Amino acid sequence: MPDVYELDSVTSVLDEVRKEPWASQLHDFDSIIAREQTAGRGQFRRNWASPEGNIHAALRLPMEGPFPGTEAAVALGVLFALALRREGYPCLLKWPNDLVLVTEQGEPCKVGGILLEERGNVLVAGIGINVVHAPSAVELRSDAALRAIALNQCNTAQNVKKIPAAVLWKTLVNHVFSSYSHNQSPLAWHPLAQELLLWRNCSIVLTDGEERHEGVLRGTGFKGELLLEAQGRTLSFYSGSIRLHC
Repeated sequence: MPDVYELDSVTSVLDEVRKEPWASQLHDFDSIIAREQTAGRGQFRRNWASPEGNIHAALRLPMEGPFPGTEAAVALGVLFALALRREGYPCLLKWPNDLVLVTEQGEPCKVGGILLEERGNVLVAGIGINVVHAPSAVELRSDAALRAIALNQCNTAQNVKKIPAAVLWKTLVNHVFSSYSHNQSPLAWHPLAQELLLWRNCSIVLTDGEERHEGVLRGTGFKGELLLEAQGRTLSFYSGSIRLHC
């Protein structure tokens, strides 16, 4: 099974993992997890809230299918969504890299995110999962598509507060490693992505910079692209943010 190294306080796990001894010591699917981050970052280099008790980890990935391609974020998101589901959490994937829990009332809420960084032919995923704390509405960016939630707010998670984040992380990584090891086909993730994709067959709005597109989310392509049906044709997008069209 992969090795997990527990650290105390770091600026960012994605920066720490590039330093020695981790840069030369970590093998594929090995990881570091920090008690807290003082300067964590998320998508588009936004600040990543990193309070103690949550998961702030960096995971080294193999440079082979599906990870070297544009499908990497979606494929890894599928693996982590499955890992959380195996632990009893009703997790879905919001394209391209957000982990979502669905409440008893049917409301999807963001519980985690994935950020991939490749440097020097080494691919690392930064993983953040809200275990005991979730950002409040005022802490989220104004255009956030979903409110945040923590795992311990899920009705199946009565004992989460008693489980250290590092222990839960090891369980999730072992699930991910096992899933990948038993089925390494580059395309194995794709049908699962369709099953777990939030808002599939719903009307959504996609924004990418100054561009705005409305249509029906039909799924993802084999390269991880979002497939949007609009005006009688299917459009492909490799970047952007989506929200439900009200």
